[in-house]
Order: sequence, then structure tokens, then C-alpha cells
Amino acid sequence: MTVKKFITGPVQANTYLVYDETKDGFVVDPGAYNAQLNQMIEQEGINLKYIVLTHGHADHIGGVESVLKLCPDAKIIAHRLEEEMLTKPELNISVEIYGKPIVIKTDIFVDDMDSVKCGNMELVFMHTPGHSVGGMCILCDGCIFSGDTLFRASIGRTDFEGGSFPQIVKSIKEKLFVFPDNTLVYPGHMSETTIGYEKEYNPFV
Repeated sequence: MTVKKFITGPVQANTYLVYDETKDGFVVDPGAYNAQLNQMIEQEGINLKYIVLTHGHADHIGGVESVLKLCPDAKIIAHRLEEEMLTKPELNISVEIYGKPIVIKTDIFVDDMDSVKCGNMELVFMHTPGHSVGGMCILCDGCIFSGDTLFRASIGRTDFEGGSFPQIVKSIKEKLFVFPDNTLVYPGHMSETTIGYEKEYNPFV
């Protein structure tokens, strides 16, 4: 599995392009148009099957339209409980961040522990509310894409609509800290980390 990170949008969200030897792939949280991302998809000949949204805030969905222009057959995946945020600009704060409303029509809604195949990879979706009602993390090939649930020595904000500090701590402890210490975590902002590092050094959990 190959993972490439692109920093996108005014809030510097991490967007990930993931693919395997079959050249099937998916994008996690396209935060804004990124020429390097589109260029890599084309140069590597990636068959982009999915655009996976860990949650519906604008800084993680602002580039969906540009990716779909390049890969119109890609299917958008989000958690079922995130539909309202994805379709209501007043909740996804798109006007505040991008100066225009963004509405996302999701193709595939998932529930906790649902999974899909992408090439030889399996994506397992773990519902991790706390940053948002329908926030989720993606387990793939032993790695976790944590969105805005877990950062390096930090966690996602809980003061937005649908946020809850007790809930995000519960999500991290019960859904993420059960994985081995050497599990690599790709967060929605900042640098990569591991489950073991967060168990020892994260002051919020």
C-alpha cells in the first residue's frame, strides 16, 4: 500500500491518496483543489474508486468537486450520521472557510465496522464521534486514517455543532487505543503518529 499526503486548503488539512499494486485507489478528505494530487493520480494511472470523508467540515470536503472532475466514477463514502453536515452549509462552515456554500451528495453511507474492498485493500470504517456526530476513522492495511478524531499529542475540536469532549475521548480509548502500539496513524492535520505515542504522550486522553 502506498500513501501520499497533500496539505490542502486554508486550514492545512491532510489529504491522502492511497493505492496498491493493482493501481486501484482512494482519496481521504480532499480539502481543496491540489494540482499535485491530480497530477499524481494521472501520472500513476490510479483507478480512483472512492473519495472517503472522515467527516463533513468544509476543510475536509472542499476539494471533492475537483477530484470528481478528474475521476467522475469515484464514489463518495461517509458515515450515515454525517449526512446532515454534508448537505447543510451552515453546519459544515463552508461559507466561513471558502466564501461559498458546499453541499456534498454521498454515494455510499456506512455504519460502524462496515467495509469495502479497493484493489487488494480492505477499508474498515470505525464510527468515532466527538468531533462531529458522524465522524469516523478508516482502518486499512494496519494503518488508521483518523480524520479530526486523533492528532499527534492532540485531539479534534469539540466546540462545533455535534461535538462532545467526553465522546471523543471515549472514541479514542475504545476504538483506537485497542490497536497495537506500533499502529501508524495518519491524522487530518499535522504529522503522522502512532497509537503507542498517543497512549503515552497525548495529554487529552
